Amino acid sequence: DLENSHPGRPNTSPSRASVASSAEAPGRSRNVSVGGGQPMLAKAEGPERSTRGLWGIVQSITHSIAGGDVAEPSQADDLECDVEVMLWEVEVRRGWVPLDEDTCHRLSVAQARGKTFEEYEAAGRKYIVDLQRYVQTDQGTNKRSGIRCSAMPPEGSEGVQAEEAPQIFDCLEPETAARARIVFMDIVLFVWSLLCAAWEQLWHGAGALWAAFRSLPLDQQVPAGVSGVFTIVLLVLALHHFAQHAPPGAPVVIPSFPSPSPSSAPPPVPTTAWKWRMCQAQGDCGGPDLFKRWDVSPRDLASKVPADLSSMPSAPTASWGVLATRWQQSPPMFRGAAISLSAVATFMRELLASDPFETGDQVPFVDFRPPLDGKALAITQRQLAYIVANAFMGNKLGGTNNGLSSALQRCGHMAGKTGYLFSLMSFMAIMSRELDGGQHGTMLVAATPSADDGSWKQRLSMVLPEPNLCRRAADGSGFDCGLADFMSGGTPNQALVDIAGGVVGGGAQLCDVAASQDESLVQFYSEVLALAFFTAAGNPADAASGMLPSPIVVLGARRYMRDLTGESMAGSCGKIQESNWLNEDLPSATVNVVVADSAETVAASAFVGVASICSQCRAGESCTHSDVINNACDAQRRHLDEDLGVWHQVFQPALYNMAVQEAIRVVIRRIGTGPWGAGVWYGDSQQYFLAVWLATSLLGGPTLDYYVYDGFCENQGNQCFVLGEAEDCSGCISRGALPGSGVLASKCGPRGLHDVVAQFRGRPARDLYKALGEVPPPPGQVFDLLQGA
Repeated sequence: DLENSHPGRPNTSPSRASVASSAEAPGRSRNVSVGGGQPMLAKAEGPERSTRGLWGIVQSITHSIAGGDVAEPSQADDLECDVEVMLWEVEVRRGWVPLDEDTCHRLSVAQARGKTFEEYEAAGRKYIVDLQRYVQTDQGTNKRSGIRCSAMPPEGSEGVQAEEAPQIFDCLEPETAARARIVFMDIVLFVWSLLCAAWEQLWHGAGALWAAFRSLPLDQQVPAGVSGVFTIVLLVLALHHFAQHAPPGAPVVIPSFPSPSPSSAPPPVPTTAWKWRMCQAQGDCGGPDLFKRWDVSPRDLASKVPADLSSMPSAPTASWGVLATRWQQSPPMFRGAAISLSAVATFMRELLASDPFETGDQVPFVDFRPPLDGKALAITQRQLAYIVANAFMGNKLGGTNNGLSSALQRCGHMAGKTGYLFSLMSFMAIMSRELDGGQHGTMLVAATPSADDGSWKQRLSMVLPEPNLCRRAADGSGFDCGLADFMSGGTPNQALVDIAGGVVGGGAQLCDVAASQDESLVQFYSEVLALAFFTAAGNPADAASGMLPSPIVVLGARRYMRDLTGESMAGSCGKIQESNWLNEDLPSATVNVVVADSAETVAASAFVGVASICSQCRAGESCTHSDVINNACDAQRRHLDEDLGVWHQVFQPALYNMAVQEAIRVVIRRIGTGPWGAGVWYGDSQQYFLAVWLATSLLGGPTLDYYVYDGFCENQGNQCFVLGEAEDCSGCISRGALPGSGVLASKCGPRGLHDVVAQFRGRPARDLYKALGEVPPPPGQVFDLLQGA
C-alpha cells in the first residue's frame, strides 16, 4: 500500500504551512538574487542544502552577501544543478502524501530532461511514474495512483511531514497567509543583512562592552552577565523558531536587488480533484498512447459558438431548424425557469475555453469497440459536456473517427430524424444549470466486462430469494410494488436493463426514438448516447462500429427528457414532447464510490446494456412468427446456459476492470427489467422470467425488480403470458396487444408468476436450473409444465 511506502515516518498529510506555500504561487521558482543582480535557482543537492534552522539561514545569507551561490554545485551535470526541485506527492485513499527528497529530486530531473517515464524504489517496492499522465504504478502489484508536483521544494529530507501545531498565520486564507509569511521573512532577512553588514562595528562594540563589563564592581558583574547571556539565548531561540516555521521553499530575497525573472521550470501538475480514469484492458490503465489530439484547438472554437444557436456547425440546417424553432418559440422549463438557447451557447463557450480534462488540445480516449476485456473510463459530467460541445462545433479527433461525430454526420443525412439533437441539447441545457460556476458534477463510469467465467455454476446451491414483482395498474397510475417504472430511472441504486443487441442503440443508429426499447433508451439517457464518442468508428459506413458495444455498464447515467415508460406510446418507446420536454424530476440521490483508489461521487443509477440470445434466429424456419410470439416454439427454451452466462457476465463485478469493481458493487443494489429476452428477438417470456430470476439469484447480491406491462413497447402483448389466467392474462392481451398482432389469448395457461415463484422460492437454485433444463416442448406454457398442469 502506498500509504506505507515510507516506514518509520508518520502517515500524515503535508503540514498546513506546506499547503499554503504550494498554493501561493504554483510554478514559481525558488530564486536568490546574488551580487550581479541575476536570479539563480536555489539548489537542493545533498542534505546539507536542505538544512533548516538558524545555521541554514545564516549560511544562505552570508553566501548571498559574499556574492557566492547558495550552495556548491553537486557532482551531477549542469542540467541537474539548474533544475528546480519540485515537491512530488502521491495520492492515497486518505489524500496526498509527499515523497522523500531524493525521489523528488530524481523525478524533477527526469521531467526537466523531457523523459516520459522514471522509476524509483521505496520501502522495497519499485514504482514507475508516467510523467505525462502523472500516474504512478507499483510494478509488483500493478496498482496505479495519481501523482502531482508543486513548485515548492520538499521540507528537509523527510518523505512524510507531521502535522504542525496551528501557527499565527493559520487564521488567514492560505494565499494570504503564504504572502504574509514571505513578507515577514523578507523583513527579518533585511534586518539581518544590515546586522551582517555592520559586523565589524558590532565586533568592536562587543569589545567595548566587554571592557565596560570588566570595569564594573564584582558584585555588579554577575547579574549583568546573567542578563546578557539570557538575552542572547532568547535571540537565538527566536531566530531558530522562525526558521523552523518559515514556509517551505520560501524565497530568500535581498530586497535591494531587482525582482527575479519568471521561472523556466516545468509547469505544475494540475491538483484539482476532478480526475479522469481510462483503462484499455484489465491491468492497463493510463499510458501516453491514450491521448488523441483535436483537429482544432477548443479554445479557438469558443469564440465561434453562435450567440443564439440559430445554427450549429455539425447539424444540417433543416434538422437544426426544427429544434431551434421549437426551442425559441417555447424554451423548455427546468426547475421553475426557462432555459434559452443563448444560455446554452454561453455555457458552450465557457466549456470550450475551460479545458476540463486539463490536457490542452488533447483528450484522453479509450476505444470501446471489441475486444471488450476490462475496458473502463471515469469522467465527470463537465468533461462529457465538453466533448459534446466539441462534437457540436464539428471538432473531430485527428486520425480517429469517433462515434459521436460519426452519429451527428450519419443522422444529419436522415430526413426527419431529430431525436439525437433534442437528446444532446437537453443534456447541455441541464448541465448549463447544474454546472454553473465551473462545477464538474458527478462522475460517470463506463465499463465492459471480461468473458463469462462460468463461475455461476458453482453457486447453484444458493437459495432462491423471492423476486420483487411489479404489475402496472390497468389505468396506468403506477406499479403495485411501489417503485417507479424501471425505464424512468427513478429508483435509487436500481440498474436499468437495456434489451440490447450487439450494440447499444440498435437499428435506429442513435438517431431517433423508435418502436424498440434499445433504440429509444439512448435518446432519453443522453449521457449514454454521448459516450459513443469513445468508439473509434473504424468504418463510417457501418453505424455499429461507432456505437457502444454490449454488454456494457454505465454508472451514474440519468434520464434528461420526460415521458418514457415501458408501456408503448402509440407504437413507440417514449415520446419527445412538443414543449417542456426536459425531465424536471431528475433523481438527486448520489453515492460515494472508489474508482482506481480515488473517492468519487456518482448518481445512484446505472444503465446496463446486455443482449440475450436471439430466439427467432435459433429457431430459423422450424417455427413460424405466430409460434414465437405465443411462446410455442421449442427452440425458445434451449439456450438457458447461454442466457445465464451473459446475465452473469454483465452483472458480476469481479469480471470488470479492478479499477471499477467496487463502484459497480456499491451502485447496483437492484436490477430493474421488463421482458428481457422476449422483445423483438422473440424469446419465451415465461422461460426468460425464470432465467433472469435464477441468474440474479446466483449473483448473491442485487434484488430483482421484475416489471409486467400490458403492452411493453417491444413484442406488445407477449409478456401477458407470464400472468396466466390466474392473473388476468386474457385481459392483459386485450388491452396491450396490437390489433392483428397475432398474440392469442387462447394460449394463456392457468399458472402465473406468483404460482411459480411460490413453487421455487426458498429452494436451491439447482432445482430451478434442473427443471428448466428438462422442461418439455410446447404446446404447454413453461409455468404449467413445471407445475404439472
